[in-house]
Amino acid sequence: MTKKKPSQQDFLRDAMNRLGLTQDQFAARIAVSRKTLDNWLLPPSESSRGMSDMAWRFIGEILERESK
Repeated sequence: MTKKKPSQQDFLRDAMNRLGLTQDQFAARIAVSRKTLDNWLLPPSESSRGMSDMAWRFIGEILERESK
């Protein structure tokens, strides 16, 4: 059985929560502007662009490393 990928917004909010970071801190940690993060956090119907596969993987690796 394949695990369902969370929505981009849920993934980002969960990552910020697990890392204990504010939006400003999280944006700095993943090296994107706050405006880019804000756009990624919008519902899909309002967002003009989604995260690249690289961003998904990078954030996933940060979470994996921090959970050890």
